[in-house]
Amino acid sequence: MSGSDQEISRGYAAGGAPPAPSRERLVLQRDDAVNIVERLRETHVDVHGHAFLLQFDTLIVRLGVKWHAKCDLVFEHLKTNFEKVYPEPNWCIGVNGDAWLVMIPQLSPRKGALAVADMWRDLCGFFVGDMSSVEVPIYDVLVEDVDRLSIGKIDLRTYVGPAQIDAPLRARHGPFQDEGGESGHATGGMAHAVPIQRPVIVAASVNYAGRTLKVASSVEPLFEMKKMVMIGHRLEAMVMENLDNALLDRKHLANLDWNLREQVDLVNIDQGLKLLRLRSPEQRKMMMVVPAAFSTFASARSRQKITVEVAKAAAEMGLKVLFEVRGLDGVPPHRVLEIVSMIKPFCMTVVGSVNADRKTIATLNKCGLSGVCIEYDGVKRDEAGLQDHLSTLAAAAKLSAGACMVQGFDNYRQMAVARLAGVTHASMKTAALMSPKGAAHVASRAAEGLRDSDAPLPSLSQGL
Repeated sequence: MSGSDQEISRGYAAGGAPPAPSRERLVLQRDDAVNIVERLRETHVDVHGHAFLLQFDTLIVRLGVKWHAKCDLVFEHLKTNFEKVYPEPNWCIGVNGDAWLVMIPQLSPRKGALAVADMWRDLCGFFVGDMSSVEVPIYDVLVEDVDRLSIGKIDLRTYVGPAQIDAPLRARHGPFQDEGGESGHATGGMAHAVPIQRPVIVAASVNYAGRTLKVASSVEPLFEMKKMVMIGHRLEAMVMENLDNALLDRKHLANLDWNLREQVDLVNIDQGLKLLRLRSPEQRKMMMVVPAAFSTFASARSRQKITVEVAKAAAEMGLKVLFEVRGLDGVPPHRVLEIVSMIKPFCMTVVGSVNADRKTIATLNKCGLSGVCIEYDGVKRDEAGLQDHLSTLAAAAKLSAGACMVQGFDNYRQMAVARLAGVTHASMKTAALMSPKGAAHVASRAAEGLRDSDAPLPSLSQGL
């Protein structure tokens, strides 16, 4: 699903009622896409809840470098076993190289979903072994356009099928929602048809000494790499100049005035917590990574605001807290230890973030940290080069603090290589998780949304 198609919403984070479960767009990248869509239209299997999609993202990660050699076998295995049990008019086909579309009109929607889930478990057991700890990546399917589908995540515990038979029919005659509306409510014929998406990114402005920045926040999925299991989220910010929406990189963020950086951190945490509250307990998983600069944690006022509000949110949502102290490059070890000692009573553990340099990582030894967090630099490398690069950093991090966390991967192949390189934990950009091909759209989409509205959200500094 394209990251550029994900709605950037502000109203929910500002205190509005949480919307219904989100839907996403899937563009069929096949020459015969029209034929597939027409088959769905003519049989009405999508309208009646008999069309499903399996996403193979987690399987691709687990197979790693073996995926390209085995992908054809995966689709062949599914097709062969499906056709043994479900003859015509039941039908299946691989789409986009990383998903499988299934139509089972002979079963009820619930039984069909459970049957597809069983196919997923059988597939995983055959190729990689037990993956019962991973949520079944199954979606219901509706036709949206001649080459585009609308898909929605299915909760197998509660799914029974379409809530109302005419809603999907109306969904075919308009977009997901009127993007011109500022309130985030659908208009026209779609007012009661398709639920508005949950916000993926929320944004607000901060200013100090005549300089205004825009802070776009998202919750990046966090993975434990040994079992390739999602365990939580990182509250991540993209910071942009107000004048031209230029994205500030790590170096520019490190050079911000401490007062401005403090505001950025507080707003990001506030927005990130609001995004997490909109998710179900199952979606939140078990942990949240809360990042802030060393200078922010060093401020008694900011430290108290963060620890109090985060502890309150963690108790409310049943989450464990991992504080990430950023900007530790050049900070004396005794000062790092001092700050870590002050915040450790309010969390499960603390990690430190530095540049991807072995010597800098080594300075974090004996600072009370449980791990080192490194930002993925985005440099283009082949798989062997990336593995060598990450192996060096992972070895240094483990020697210094015990764990190596890499933040902001663009796609699943990088995750698979990182696993081989010894990285213990990693996070992916939000849009990249929605589609392995969608990460490039995140910054541009956030900037677009920020240009549309300058209305700030309530910040943590105002709300505490």
